[in-house]
Amino acid sequence: MAGGIEEAAEFSVSRHRRVTEFAPRNSEMALTTLTKRRRYVHFMKFVLPLLALGTVAVLVAWPQLAKRHVALPLTFSEVDTAEAALVMNNPRYRGTDAKDQPYVVTADRAIQDPQDKQQVTMDNVQADLTMNNGAWWSLTADTGLYHGGTKLLNLFGNINVYGDNGYQMHGTSAEVNLNTDELASDEKVWGQSDLGMIRANGLRIRDKGRVIIFINGVNTTILPGKKRG
Repeated sequence: MAGGIEEAAEFSVSRHRRVTEFAPRNSEMALTTLTKRRRYVHFMKFVLPLLALGTVAVLVAWPQLAKRHVALPLTFSEVDTAEAALVMNNPRYRGTDAKDQPYVVTADRAIQDPQDKQQVTMDNVQADLTMNNGAWWSLTADTGLYHGGTKLLNLFGNINVYGDNGYQMHGTSAEVNLNTDELASDEKVWGQSDLGMIRANGLRIRDKGRVIIFINGVNTTILPGKKRG
């Protein structure tokens, strides 16, 4: 019986020690956890309003940013890609004038104008014009600008004009109306025929060569023994 009382006493003492040893530790941990939670709550009270404010600012500013993005001008490369020109190798353009006389315009290369589909810029141009009586004229130039709607052919560079009658003329710029069979130049021109040579500061050719007029400072050289037909 005494032994049982001693064991109960020891158990009571041991339990008292456990409570005494662990109680402070549990209190300290609880206090630490509570402190952390308070700090977290304070932190979120500060951060959440900032996040909300930032979201509202983005929503308000987004339409303005979108407008600015749309209004930005395209760069040259983007415009060039969007308005890509059609390039044609060895093009051939056929047509007839007001008198139903045929002509053919050819080139090594033609680049179509993206803004005007009927206009092309050509390299190494040749235009052949034929009249109903069989007579012909042939024109060549380094570059040319042809418009299918107006039938105007502007020639630039080394221009050469040859006729079946032996006439030949040269210049640096000229405009050819393929509908009316007229050629006009206000630059220096020079040419020759069986009669001799001629220089001037302008030229008009009408009716596919039936009428040739040199203007502005005309200078002629008649070859000896040659007579007008």
